[in-house]
Amino acid sequence: MFIPVPAYVKDNAPREAIPVANGMLIVANVLAFWMGWSPWWAVGPGSSLLSVVTYAFAHASPWHLIGNMWVLLVFGNPVNRRLGNAYYLMTYFGTVVALGLFASLFADGYLLGSSGAIFAVIGVCVLLLPASLIEVFYLALFPITLIIGLIHRPPHWVFWFIRWDKFEMRAFWAIFLVPLLELWSLFWWGWNWTNLAHLFGLACGVAAVLMLPTQITMRRRAAYASW
Repeated sequence: MFIPVPAYVKDNAPREAIPVANGMLIVANVLAFWMGWSPWWAVGPGSSLLSVVTYAFAHASPWHLIGNMWVLLVFGNPVNRRLGNAYYLMTYFGTVVALGLFASLFADGYLLGSSGAIFAVIGVCVLLLPASLIEVFYLALFPITLIIGLIHRPPHWVFWFIRWDKFEMRAFWAIFLVPLLELWSLFWWGWNWTNLAHLFGLACGVAAVLMLPTQITMRRRAAYASW
């Protein structure tokens, strides 16, 4: 088992633009959970048309919510500043609707949570901010610790069985690492729609970048767009 927890995206970009859209999404998710969401919000076989959006604001537990919102905060803020509020929301909700429609038509169970859209945000970050540094904390258990130990010899024998540390990597490498982790989860835990939704969301992020106007995708360190 390998559990990565992203901590920070160091993109060296100007901070004048406030990521308003991302903040609104985080607040909306927290409020939806705090006020109590209905099981009817989930999307799946026979669910209502409205569920193709509402599922993204429903989380199964506080830990589910906290994990998703943390990753959205880490990756969403730099991507929001890069795209501007309007294009950021279009990318986010475009992924939500696309994944919701796919799940309602083909899934054999019900899907809820914002992780699919968050993986789309990660995909945009990887493609538009490829040189940014991502600081990642991780927890690894045997047998993954053996692979890590061969790359970086552990200082203590116990780290051959359980290991925790942090590392930095260029965002570019996440385009390989993220699908690899999701495919590994499918192999380790078996077939499930959650990992497939993550991969679908990542693909939506790539598609969104291809559809964005060139003044957004080709800009590097210019002032970020607003509404």
